[in-house]
Amino acid sequence: MMIFKRKQVVVLSLVLMIIIAGYLQYSYNKSSMSAENDEKGRLGEAVYVDNNEEQDKLFSELNNDLGISASAETNDFFSQAKLDREITRSRDVDVYGEITEDVNASKEIKSEAYEKMMSIMDTSEKEMRIETLIKERGFADVIALFGDDGSVDIIVKAPSLSSAEVAQISDITSRQANVDIPSIHIKIIY
Repeated sequence: MMIFKRKQVVVLSLVLMIIIAGYLQYSYNKSSMSAENDEKGRLGEAVYVDNNEEQDKLFSELNNDLGISASAETNDFFSQAKLDREITRSRDVDVYGEITEDVNASKEIKSEAYEKMMSIMDTSEKEMRIETLIKERGFADVIALFGDDGSVDIIVKAPSLSSAEVAQISDITSRQANVDIPSIHIKIIY
């Protein structure tokens, strides 16, 4: 009978999560590569929002040319992005958790690992609140991503955004994330 120590189980589970994440990334890249041959652009590609008529025309052309398949690809994009984010966060929290429980680590290292772990959890909570509040405004799907530089990227599934909708999204994000509006970047995917 083989007895695994706790650290061995944790390491084995981390390796397994990395393998799964690699497979999911490979599958996602493989599916997006088939869309690259399209002359109009790559599905799932984020575009900065500004009230530009050329962008509106591009979105209309993409929607007309790609139809239902574009909707399926964006759903896959949102699902995959959320899954990737959660896998990465789970792995990071597990690593920092191990450091905080390591008897050989110094107090400073343990404290720093604990703070990073709490920061990840706080960021995750803020992203979920932002996503929920934006979805309540009638958007099909949304992803909120916090950058290391204090910026927040909001990716919204919508054919276009009016200036009022951009203002609503910016306001929600600014209040929930406690950041200035200029550090909020909104992108739309349809």
